[in-house]
Amino acid sequence: MEENKLKFNLQFFADQPDDPDEPSGDGKKGNPEKKENDEGTEITFTPEQQKKIDEILERRVAHEKKKAEEKAKEAEKLAKMNKDQIAEYELEKIRKENEELRAEKQMNAMRSEARSMFEDKNIKASDELLDFVVKEDAESTKKNVESFVDLLDGMVKAQVKEALRQDSPKTFKSTGLSKEDILSIKDDSQRQMAIAQNRQLFN
Repeated sequence: MEENKLKFNLQFFADQPDDPDEPSGDGKKGNPEKKENDEGTEITFTPEQQKKIDEILERRVAHEKKKAEEKAKEAEKLAKMNKDQIAEYELEKIRKENEELRAEKQMNAMRSEARSMFEDKNIKASDELLDFVVKEDAESTKKNVESFVDLLDGMVKAQVKEALRQDSPKTFKSTGLSKEDILSIKDDSQRQMAIAQNRQLFN
């Protein structure tokens, strides 16, 4: 596989001097005793590695470009304002940030409350489930949790009813089993069917 070769000047990544006329580490006016590898080190990448590096650089450049554009727009907006308008603008930014923080805090509190409600019903709630039931207000969140619990309970009851509806094993068709005999049955489904057929023992 053909490999791409890039030559990196290590001094390029060092802090740039404040004086643009001050010679850099790779110039002739720099330290004459610098070793040869200080001027550049050859590093070889495969095409796949080079592609990943290019993608990382593109994302970083796009992120920095977006930040610069936002700052430029804000500076342009502020330049058109008088002192009172600037003060009001800054105050509005603070208000918005505070509202976002309060909303985030409230959402975290409701997620904790919803998780606690599920735990009371012996349900371990995942983050995905919390994302589904938690809303912006406590009332809606509570209704969603209760609706989910009711739905789950209904599904469990339906499965149990279906299991009991099926033909019971021959050993349970005849009467005569004691309560202790039934409770000693290890298989859960068989024990439930035995209980259903001998309900008078558990009243």
